[in-house]
Amino acid sequence: MCFEILGFDVLIDEKLKPWLIEINHAPSFATDTPLDFKMKKDVIADSIQLLGMTYKRKKKFIKMHKTNL
Repeated sequence: MCFEILGFDVLIDEKLKPWLIEINHAPSFATDTPLDFKMKKDVIADSIQLLGMTYKRKKKFIKMHKTNL
């Protein structure tokens, strides 16, 4: 299972019109503020949930691959 998280930099002008500045293929997950931490933590948590990654599925995957070796 593979996925990629992209970082979108958007500028919002005085008329509240969004402008796409750039898309980062390897965004930083370093955090400088509590808000930054919350937002990035939520992005990671949502990604894991969307992929259906659970501890139970991880154990099943490891067990399946150990028996195939």
